[in-house]
Amino acid sequence: VVEHCHIPARFIGIILLPFAGNACEHASAVRFAMQDRPGLSIGIAVGSSTQIALFVVPFTVVMGWLLNQPMDLVFGSMNTAVMILSVLVALTLVIDGRSNWLKGFMLCTAYVFCAVLYWYMPPPLE
Repeated sequence: VVEHCHIPARFIGIILLPFAGNACEHASAVRFAMQDRPGLSIGIAVGSSTQIALFVVPFTVVMGWLLNQPMDLVFGSMNTAVMILSVLVALTLVIDGRSNWLKGFMLCTAYVFCAVLYWYMPPPLE
């Protein structure tokens, strides 16, 4: 896919796979938000992120160690900066417990910003 469609591998791994892999969770969060149940909707989104951070990433590192693959928790400065900024944006938007269209627009804009960033990010030097 990377060579045939000219889509960067980082974009596929960081933007497309999580979006497609959590489509059911996204659909249920949108459904509950449309039913005026924002607490449940936010709980689904934050719970999914917490699950990835606390289980999937350490599990991947341990499995890499067992399979003798070079896996570690060194994400690099760009990925760390994007993660910190994403957490700060999400925190500032959900801390008061209210929502409106502008907060949703800000979240979508942050996602598009990250997508554009990873699309144009140069490949790592080897």
